[in-house]
Amino acid sequence: AATDAGGPSGASRSPTSMATALPYNVDFVDVGCGYGSLLIALARAFPSNVCLGIEIRPKVVEYVQKRVLALRAEARRGSDRAHADVDDAVVACGAAAYENAWAIHNNAMRFMPNFFAKGQLSKLFFCFPDPHFKRKNHRKRIISAPLVAEFAYCLCKHGVIYIITDVSELMEWMVRYLTESTLFERLSRSALKADPVVPLLIATDEGLKVQRFNGNMFIAAFIKRDDPSLPREPPPLLGNDEAAAAAEDAGYTPKAGGELRGNTW
Repeated sequence: AATDAGGPSGASRSPTSMATALPYNVDFVDVGCGYGSLLIALARAFPSNVCLGIEIRPKVVEYVQKRVLALRAEARRGSDRAHADVDDAVVACGAAAYENAWAIHNNAMRFMPNFFAKGQLSKLFFCFPDPHFKRKNHRKRIISAPLVAEFAYCLCKHGVIYIITDVSELMEWMVRYLTESTLFERLSRSALKADPVVPLLIATDEGLKVQRFNGNMFIAAFIKRDDPSLPREPPPLLGNDEAAAAAEDAGYTPKAGGELRGNTW
């Protein structure tokens, strides 16, 4: 997605100093992309959509950018399918593989509307966000009433917010704010089952870590309403059982015993 100035792989410039101007619009945004596992999975699964990761840690962003550049270079070299990050779908894309992925260093909580036009994005991802356990830090959580409005501004009609966490209390917090917002409606369990994005959420670096420790995972998705000004009945506030069932449908069920499930983690 970024211009590889100075050579075919941008080797003469550090990734963090490279221009990030895109010749086409960003479609998917992974907020707090971490080390880029979901970003890369999305770029592979949706080669015609531009995927952008936003991360607040500069060194992590640099790592993701180098990882994307390496994958692009590998795809250009052709068909070394022995590498773990290159599969048949990527080889079929040819030299354009991973050109639809990039990461930038910024704070989405402060500058999200500065990056995207109104109604530009089709999907927003919040995967294992910082729970900020202390009450005085709850205001720093990525999902809150003012931020929900900003995210809705950036999403197109029928755009979707995906949330996943292993923290029970945080899931209840995020679901409550999104459910109470007149801008969104929660997607049903059957809709999540039919969505090819959902299984990718449990295969992120953090998702695999939770699976290794046999922890809980909770998944929910909310779609932007056609007309938020229209009156509606207050939707039910579903508990974490529904979100845990969505994770089960995606392919993960924690085994009984051996961990401290059901409380904080």
